[in-house]
Amino acid sequence: MPKDSKDIKQMFLQKKPCQILLAAYRLKNPHISALMKEANTTFAHTANILSDMESYGLIEFYMEGRAKYVRLTPSGRELARSLSMVDGLLGGKRVLRKISALDKSIDRLEENLKSAIHDERSKKARRKRLEAILRRAGLLEAEARRYNNNTLGAAMARAWERLDYLKAKIQRYEGIQQDTLEKGQDN
Repeated sequence: MPKDSKDIKQMFLQKKPCQILLAAYRLKNPHISALMKEANTTFAHTANILSDMESYGLIEFYMEGRAKYVRLTPSGRELARSLSMVDGLLGGKRVLRKISALDKSIDRLEENLKSAIHDERSKKARRKRLEAILRRAGLLEAEARRYNNNTLGAAMARAWERLDYLKAKIQRYEGIQQDTLEKGQDN
């Protein structure tokens, strides 16, 4: 018999039940011990959470031979999809996509710099493009810091390394003064 709706809300405002449901969604034919490892919790705690989820109609157990597996019900899949989207938002997936787009802009600028065209117009366009990318990177870094996420931090660090390299290369090849292009500074 399902518990009251207040209990299910409280359950999914906790970390371990969310991790268990997301693991059941992600894994193929999960059994309790696999879910336990994914959520880094004890077998008894995992079994209790799964029992509650079963009473809410989110999962069902089934046997294959002597092994007991967990399967999400349609309601469980719907909730897991929603939690997955929320998890992505809270984990900074959108920011990671923005960093990926920034990397592509850096790639294009690097390819442009390798071209044999070094007239004054091209130099000016490259400088403007680099300045725009540096501004974007500064804003993106501030956004990434809010998530306190190591993956985002590492991705931003790689982007800054590449930008520092390009900045030095542009300054060397195109005779720009050293302090003209600064990290995220408007010119």
